This record gives sequence, structure tokens and C-alpha cells, in this order.
Amino acid sequence: MHRKSGQLNENRAITSDMSMRRAQLLVLGGSLLVAGTAGADRFGGFSGIDRPYLLNQDRVCTPLKVADGAAAGAPSCTQAAADAVARLSIKEPIVQSGPKATFAATAAGRTITVTRKASGTPVVTWSAVDPIGKIVEVYASQYQDRVAVAYTTRRAGKEVTDVIAFDLGQGAAIQPAAPAGKDPAGKDPAAKDPAGKDPAAKDPNAAATAPAPADPKVTAAVAAARKAPAGAKALAAWKAVLALDGTHPEALYRVAVAQAAAKQTADALVTLGVLGASTRPDAIEWLVEARFDPQFAAVRGDARFRAAVGLDRKAASVYERMMGFGGQWEQSATACDRAEVRLTAQRDRSFKLRVKTACQGSTFEMPFKGTWRIESNQIVLSFPNKGKATSAADESTCSFEPVGDEEGLKCSIGRDLEFTVLPTRR
Repeated sequence: MHRKSGQLNENRAITSDMSMRRAQLLVLGGSLLVAGTAGADRFGGFSGIDRPYLLNQDRVCTPLKVADGAAAGAPSCTQAAADAVARLSIKEPIVQSGPKATFAATAAGRTITVTRKASGTPVVTWSAVDPIGKIVEVYASQYQDRVAVAYTTRRAGKEVTDVIAFDLGQGAAIQPAAPAGKDPAGKDPAAKDPAGKDPAAKDPNAAATAPAPADPKVTAAVAAARKAPAGAKALAAWKAVLALDGTHPEALYRVAVAQAAAKQTADALVTLGVLGASTRPDAIEWLVEARFDPQFAAVRGDARFRAAVGLDRKAASVYERMMGFGGQWEQSATACDRAEVRLTAQRDRSFKLRVKTACQGSTFEMPFKGTWRIESNQIVLSFPNKGKATSAADESTCSFEPVGDEEGLKCSIGRDLEFTVLPTRR
């Protein structure tokens, strides 16, 4: 609810010895002024580069922060000039209605409760000063990290409409809270899997290569977006994916790329910030892609870009240790002693390996290719055996080992080839 507190205080501060009756009339006048303004409030959307939202054409407000599923107080609002509003890059609000809605809201007495529409999981509760009549509309930001509720209330005998907005935190609204004692998929974490194994003993890196099955509608939208021509059509197609799954990692990455290509640098950095805050298992894969995408070359030195994609932090997963510098590794050669080795790993889990030796004028070069995967804290290289199924004999294990102040990858290929490669910084 938005009260004109400044005007109310101005009306009150006339004289210190006014009569109580006159003071009450002035307060009532202030309330009527508030009601008149609130009745005309229109939610204008959320900023695309910062947290505020817009009411009418010139009131910029800060949403209430959500902590432990609750918010309190009233938002801070200020009048803003047209150029200040323009700099906020206000986005059209996304009305939460129909089957695609993420949020819903209910009112009881003075309390509003925002929930996730599909599961009914509470997101935030907030209590107003005045009794609430009904919920008029619910709006979400483009990345579902902020939500606003328009509702009616009565003041001075009139029904007026107020708007309250909540800041769920960047990345905080990515996954709904799981029911007590269950994981986000609704499973009991204490239960054993079909193979009889203890879930706690599972490979902690398995999730990085095996994301949960996607919604068929999302899968179809992603397939269509990947086929869309570059430019405005691609941007629209990936935004359509985000309309179905607001934190889809690849969609966030692709939208950021398209925004950067369209010189919408501020929007691209915001999108990458949402991706960087994601807890989804495959988010790191797209963050690594962003680190070296040429579309972001102009902002690679920008502190906001580096923080979003994690360029300056220590690798937090085995995937990031393997791919964090672009997936290129090499070992320099020593004539007649050590081979030159170049290992290039790709996000699609394929790799190319080239081993080159030189001694006394003779040069030998051996190319390999195959697939790689993560097992515990190691990397397994799998070499295809034409016409036969790949077996353990066709695989080699690589381990991360310290080499000076760097981390190397030590691999043994059969009995005759062993090397330690270091990451090549792109």
C-alpha cells in the first residue's frame, strides 16, 4: 500500500497548539488525499536493470524484501523525472493468469499470501494497515524474482486500489520450496533408490550431467528457439521459453547473447546475473559458455560481468574445474622426452586429443576423439571402438593434481602414454 506520508506530515505540521478536532480534520484530509492518489495507481512494470518498479508514470518504488517467507512495512516511493524512469528500463508487467501463471495471491483480513500457483507453496505473506477487499491482479517480473499484487481496500468510505510488490531475491525464486521432509521433486530423501542405494552416497557431480526431465512444452519451445534465425526472431523465441520456464539456463544465456548483440548491454548483464544466481545443475555450463562468447568481449573486463559468470572465483564443481577456462588443456613438448599434448573438451561431452612427438628429425602425430564424463572427482575419457560396444578397456581416467600454483589434469592412456596437461586460458 502506498501512503502519501510526506503530504500527510506536511498537513500535520501547521502549529503545535492546534485543537484536537482540527488535527483530526487535517489527518482525515490527508487520508482523503492518499485515497484519491491510491485509487488512480496503475502498476507500470519492473525495472529490467535494477530492483524498483513503476507506479503510474512517475512514481518509482522499491519492493519489500522477503525474508523467511514474509515481508513487512510499506515500500519506499519517490517521484521520478522521465529521464530517470527511462534509465530504469521498465519492462511490461507479466500478468499472472491462465495456465502459464507462476504466482497466485489470496487475501484474508489484512493479510495477503502469494503462492506458487502450481503447487500452492507459499512464497510470501504480508499484512496491510487496512482490511483488504479483494485481489485485483498479480504481476511477475520477467525472471520471476519480483512479484506485485494489486488489491482493493476501503479508506474514508471509498474503495481504492493499492499495489504492493515483493523482492524475492535474484535467483531466490528459481525453485519452489519442497514439502517438509522431501526434495524439490517431492521425494523422501531418506528413501532408497530402486537399486537399493543410499541417496547420500550418490555421486555429487552426477546432477551436473543428468538434469531432471524437462516439461514437454519447454522441450518443444527450446527446439523451436534453436532453429530460429539469429536476431529479433531468436530473441523472441528464447523469451518464449522463459515464459514457460523463467529460469531455463540455456534460454537465459541465449537471451543475454541476443541482448548483447543488439547493444542492450545493461539488459544482457541483468540476464547473466539471473543465470549466475541460479542453483540449477546445468547453469554453470552456460555461465562457462558466456565467459568466452565473443558477444561479451566488450564487457569481459566489467566487474558485473565477471561476477555474474564467475570468472574470478575458484571453481566450485568438477565441471567447472574441467571447463572453466574453456575446456582447452595442453602439455608442452620436450624433444625426445615429452610429447606435445592438446586436449579440447566440449560442453556436449565430446573431446579431441592430439599427441605429437618429435625426436631426431622424426615427427609422429596421433589424433584421438571420443566422449568424456565426470565420475566422482575424476574425468573419464572414453575412446570409441568401431563396430564394438565401448568397454572399460576403452576408457582412461584423468585426475586433477596440483602443478605449481595451477591445477593440472593427469591422464594415462593405456600403458605407454601418460601426460599432465594444464588449462589454456582463452
